Amino acid sequence: MGQQIITAKLKLLTTPEQQQLLRQTQLAYRDALNYVSRYAFEHGKLSNAERLRQATYKEMRALFHLPSQMACNVPRQVAGTYKGLWTKLRQNLVHRKAGHTKKRYKGLDKPPKYISPTLTYNYGYDYSFKTGQQVSVLTLQGRIILSYQGYELAGPSSGMTSRTSSITC
Repeated sequence: MGQQIITAKLKLLTTPEQQQLLRQTQLAYRDALNYVSRYAFEHGKLSNAERLRQATYKEMRALFHLPSQMACNVPRQVAGTYKGLWTKLRQNLVHRKAGHTKKRYKGLDKPPKYISPTLTYNYGYDYSFKTGQQVSVLTLQGRIILSYQGYELAGPSSGMTSRTSSITC
């Protein structure tokens, strides 16, 4: 039997203090994305996640105080962005050679800048579901327990298969 992927949109019910903790975590994650993006750009527009992680992990942890798993997610996300930009550049070169366009692709002229305060959580590491419509979420100051609306789990583990989630405040 194949793996089943479930996508559920949840509304987190937060106090102003919890909202602030989530926001601080999102902004630190976004700042780390921009830091690694600049590093990748300055070092040949790197798109290798492992090389980016090795080069930036310690600095990310020290500068942005990200928990370990989040600090591992950042280089993967940046590498994915650069891989997409390299693909677009190669496609543009083919189209220019074939005469379909005269425009030069400019996506790699400067480092990509991340604007949205979204961060990637990994299930079982950065967040986990609790009983009673609650979820435990990691922030820069540790875990917080939040109530949520929008999806009911069938049981304690509910066979959760999805490994990542994004949170936007």
